[in-house]
Amino acid sequence: MTDLAANKDLVRRFYAEAINGRDVGAVDRLLTEDFTHDGEQRGRAGQRVAVAAFLDAFDDLHNEILLLLAEGDLVAAHQRWTGTHTGPFAGVPATGRAVEFTSTAVLRIVDGFIAEAWDQVDVAGLMGQLTEA
Repeated sequence: MTDLAANKDLVRRFYAEAINGRDVGAVDRLLTEDFTHDGEQRGRAGQRVAVAAFLDAFDDLHNEILLLLAEGDLVAAHQRWTGTHTGPFAGVPATGRAVEFTSTAVLRIVDGFIAEAWDQVDVAGLMGQLTEA
């Protein structure tokens, strides 16, 4: 398997295990100890908290990778997310509403682990679905 293919498989595996499989422990298996997200050094512990917050807020959260590209040590994933808002999220109590939003992540791979990620999430679209009258 080429490095590019292996890097893409690692990213697929992260979303499949951590999000769709609801396995926060995937963070420990697939991310570097000093993992950085959008310039913030979270480490594995911080990223476990972030993943758990999403899973707690959307108990049926599902990730679908729509487009996956790799170059060098970077993998870009454009994704669709769906779920039901069953727990508090960003200060909004559970609404029971179904949501759908997109994101694009660029992830840097180092020695077979995800070391860094930059995310662009349609937060306005998500929050609009949670707060619309």
